[in-house]
Amino acid sequence: MGILDQALLPFIGIAVLMTIAVVIDVKTRRIPNWLTVSAFVAGLLFHTITNGWEGLGFALGGFGVGFGILLVLWLIGGGGGGDVKLMGAVGAWVGPLCTLFIFLGSTFFAVICVVVLMVRNRLKGRQDEDFKPAPATVADVPSNSRTALKQYIPYAVPVAMASWTVFLFQLIKVNN
Repeated sequence: MGILDQALLPFIGIAVLMTIAVVIDVKTRRIPNWLTVSAFVAGLLFHTITNGWEGLGFALGGFGVGFGILLVLWLIGGGGGGDVKLMGAVGAWVGPLCTLFIFLGSTFFAVICVVVLMVRNRLKGRQDEDFKPAPATVADVPSNSRTALKQYIPYAVPVAMASWTVFLFQLIKVNN
């Protein structure tokens, strides 16, 4: 496997993972365990097979960063359990440093998405009270309030935007 392939293959895996996660999260407001766990295992296997024990350490370090940061946020009431597992799976593929960049980028993109929604709603004459912390699942929202779910940004969206941005920078770096 050439240097180009070895450096980009994890990001291609993440691009596929994030595309599936976005579609599911936007539609259901959940990120399923079958997706996050299988992506985590695939990341561990990929790095262990390609780089042995060092690769396993790299993948586990990335998992620890992604899972750890989101676990703390989840424990204080921000985000859902699927978000925690998603960042852990992303970390297993891209390692600790890229996981940190993806987390920071996802925070940036989440803020941009919220601002865009706020501006859009202001233009439509809606109030800021529409913006409340997102419920963990669709089932947690009373049926008469389900339309309000359209105001929430599923976490997979900003994570995907950040992942694809880091992938683009990695692609530029490898080609130079």
